[in-house]
Amino acid sequence: MNVHRGMARGLFALAGILAGAAVVAPLSNKPGGFAVLAELDEPLLMGSGAALALVGALLLSSRRRAARTVGSHGLVWVLVLAASCVPVYLIATDPFPSVEYDVPAPDGAARRLVVERTSPLTDPVWEVYVDDGSFPVARRWPVARFDEMAPWPQHVRKARWVSPDVISLTDADHNQHEIRLSPEGRPLDSLVW
Repeated sequence: MNVHRGMARGLFALAGILAGAAVVAPLSNKPGGFAVLAELDEPLLMGSGAALALVGALLLSSRRRAARTVGSHGLVWVLVLAASCVPVYLIATDPFPSVEYDVPAPDGAARRLVVERTSPLTDPVWEVYVDDGSFPVARRWPVARFDEMAPWPQHVRKARWVSPDVISLTDADHNQHEIRLSPEGRPLDSLVW
């Protein structure tokens, strides 16, 4: 039984999937695109994973026993390191992830208003979006994105649904901004802070 060949095939498939995600996710991360692709929009992480899987697959599919042994041991070490490095990478790129609000639509529809405060090491960013549908086919519609380092720092104090097609955001100065949504969840009004 050739376990190395089966593992190599699995790694070739994984390399293809990760490479595809590294290419497709940034191209598809647009208003109305799939929310799952927006979450996978990490080209550095996906590309590195694809390269490592490809190298492992090539080593495991080698005819030389020494290369297969190095590939097997390397695969174990990569899995052990990935278990610790991926969380470290995610913390380094977003050390204080915070979903400030995740409010379901009032009519029971599969629609959510989400306000996230992401904080890469130097530039805190607020993102407001509406996810329309349920996982994995939910569509993401961005409402607003801004950073706190702007000349007039802003943040979202409160996010709520006024009706099934209108959301309300309250900013740092207690001003309310109402945004109308189309039936598919696309914002019809622009948000000016």
